[in-house]
Amino acid sequence: MTYSPEVFEAPHARMPSFEPGPAEQLFGKLLLEGLQSSEGKFSSALGAFTSTCFPQEGVRVAVVLYAPGQPRLLVSREGGGTKGLERTLERLVKHPRYSALAGHEKVRVQLDFVTNPPTPMDLGKVGMTLRGDRHFEVGLEGIELRTNAGKRHLFLPGDAFVYSIMSLQQLRAHLHSSFGPETVAQAHCARFHSESYLWIDGRFHRLYRGMPLVGPLTREKLSEALMLAVDHVLREQNTDGTYLYYYDAATDSRRDHEHPTRDPETNPYYNILRHSGGALNCLYSDQLRGERRSYDSARRAIEYLIAQARTYTTDAGEAAYIYSERKAKLGGSGLGLYLLAEYEITTGDTRYHHWAQRLARHLIHQITASGEFIYYNIYLDENIDERRNANYFSFYYPGEAICGLARYLHLIGETERTPYFNHLHRALHYLINIRPTERADQYTNVPSDAWLMMGIKELWDFPAMRKADYFNFVVSDARQMVAQMYKVDTAPYPDYAGGFYYQFGDYPYSDGARMEGLMGAYQLALKAGQMEIAQEIWPALCLGAWATLHLVNTPAAIYSAPNTARSLGGIRFKYTRQWFRIDTIQHVASFYARLLGHWPGPET
Repeated sequence: MTYSPEVFEAPHARMPSFEPGPAEQLFGKLLLEGLQSSEGKFSSALGAFTSTCFPQEGVRVAVVLYAPGQPRLLVSREGGGTKGLERTLERLVKHPRYSALAGHEKVRVQLDFVTNPPTPMDLGKVGMTLRGDRHFEVGLEGIELRTNAGKRHLFLPGDAFVYSIMSLQQLRAHLHSSFGPETVAQAHCARFHSESYLWIDGRFHRLYRGMPLVGPLTREKLSEALMLAVDHVLREQNTDGTYLYYYDAATDSRRDHEHPTRDPETNPYYNILRHSGGALNCLYSDQLRGERRSYDSARRAIEYLIAQARTYTTDAGEAAYIYSERKAKLGGSGLGLYLLAEYEITTGDTRYHHWAQRLARHLIHQITASGEFIYYNIYLDENIDERRNANYFSFYYPGEAICGLARYLHLIGETERTPYFNHLHRALHYLINIRPTERADQYTNVPSDAWLMMGIKELWDFPAMRKADYFNFVVSDARQMVAQMYKVDTAPYPDYAGGFYYQFGDYPYSDGARMEGLMGAYQLALKAGQMEIAQEIWPALCLGAWATLHLVNTPAAIYSAPNTARSLGGIRFKYTRQWFRIDTIQHVASFYARLLGHWPGPET
């Protein structure tokens, strides 16, 4: 494949540009020395500031200090340029908590320069989905609350990222919690923008929406993100083989924001589908790098998986399904088989082959005469048969089952495959030709069945499984995904580019799962020798890769995290949401592993 450099340069073209030079580096060094000196003297830093590219005029300067495990410290004062910075630093050193943060060996410093006066705003009449003057963009706009007594409370634009806020509802709740509902209701409210910079690990970064700028897309950045993600998954694997399932980096908590009353210690939740995905991600990385570093970890994950298996007898022999959380999900067994097959293919280790065989028999047993899968054979400890199946529909489980079966077919002989081919053709006929009509209410204008796209790509290895309608389905979904992706020249905000949307103007869905599906379409086109289609998809893969890089917890991106060791390498759900799960990591990192395997030519 060939590519054009514009594909890589374009995504960040509309973003602010910043590359610290000698003047900025000197100022940062002197500022840190002033903070960590016992006297708190900043004359040298202030002198160096005048030679930097930072705003030399404005209406307000804010300085924020962060240190792991401590509440941050924010101080701001009116005035722009050197005068505003000097006044802010003078007030900063007088704060009771100044010494504890400034003297910390891992202190991080954020500078926000407000260059234009705040604009009055009614907080109750703006929103992310509104347009025109009533639109408020969380992460890019800050809020100033000024009380009748003259006291000012600031919510900096990037505080949305720091406090894991994405919506106006969450923002209002945060303001009420921080300053009190009465204060928020009575205060004069105004909105403002700022230029924000972060000094961390001896270097300045420009912040946009609270996150360090991603810059151009390169092989090096994708490789680093993949390595950080895999390191996180391996580091956070428990001794029993499970993974850190959910983590909120803003609060250093495993308490799920969707289930806030569920105590992760006394009532943990663990989705077995996502467990298998975590191990798959590590195996993909090993395949890419020619390494064996995740093999022991994968075996621990598999041992946990098969400990949840229940066996039974079919006409074809002994079968097994995965039972977890009082359910036996088709997808749990499907991805379980995918993991077992991928492990055997990658390592050559056949010790789990009999378990793969049992899971494969179960999955085939779940295909009905119509071709529809039975989605749960157990739901909350009740057996589910074909008559009750319609009440337990799952859009994604069939694709996950097909992925598992497709990989398993590589482990058995040609004569053994024929019965599987027959069942799979029946299932695919239902999924592609019947389900869109029977389950039309489950489809959206942004295709979401990435597992099915990947499953068809996997099956293309076998000539008996190559049919035009399978190929056309994958390409059609891929083209629809690309059509619903923000482009560089039309995105409402530059960092929206590469994210998906249902309605234009939506907050971007930078979605690793869908990008895996798009990657599957690209690989299928290559397998089928359809190079024009592959070239058509490639720019969207690059654009989506650039967008998802905004979700990666790089060392610079975890500047505000109370527990940086646990936060590093996580891949978040949304731009300014700090929580991540094993699957939010898995989907993006697996996409990167596959993308890097096709990366063409020298990086830009």
